[in-house]
Amino acid sequence: MAKKEKEKPVLTLDDKEYIIEDMTDEQKAMVNHINDLQNKQNTNQFMADQLQVGKEAFINMLRTSLDAKPEEVEVEA
Repeated sequence: MAKKEKEKPVLTLDDKEYIIEDMTDEQKAMVNHINDLQNKQNTNQFMADQLQVGKEAFINMLRTSLDAKPEEVEVEA
């Protein structure tokens, strides 16, 4: 069996494909920045979703607590 030639990583931008290996160092750095920023956006969106759900859970817990009948307090004479 012949080994299948490995395909080079390609960037698609505005419906055009660019072989990353053929880019200048500056262009590769820009691609790396874009990838890093995308990862950070994804991470921050994930954390924002968690924070929103957590906040809603605490709001619901507070509602439940406020709606509960207070226990009678015994007054000592």
